[in-house]
Amino acid sequence: QITPERLVEMLDSLIWRSENTDAQEFITALATLREQINHIDDELLTLIGQRMKIADKIGEYKKNNNITILQTNRWNDILGRAFKKGEHLGLSKEFITKYFDAVHLESINHQNKIMNEE
Repeated sequence: QITPERLVEMLDSLIWRSENTDAQEFITALATLREQINHIDDELLTLIGQRMKIADKIGEYKKNNNITILQTNRWNDILGRAFKKGEHLGLSKEFITKYFDAVHLESINHQNKIMNEE
């Protein structure tokens, strides 16, 4: 339990923030920044789509040469490179791992689809 005095201290230290504002300068600046994010998100999706097309080609080569989809050494190389690059960009290892796990899973799904085609 906390004392009433400590509760008052805790409440006094809270910073109450508004969800919205009518300040036009803020609204305009925020809209501009969000447009930049939208543009980058569009570029990221386009690049991921291009990456998956390359993964499809790799899947074809693996299928034609009877090679397994998962290449552990390659996966470790990808993560190692990403960790180094991400560190310089201020990205956490946790984020890098989650991101590349998702991309890798999608790549595996693409290659599985190709492997199972007759």
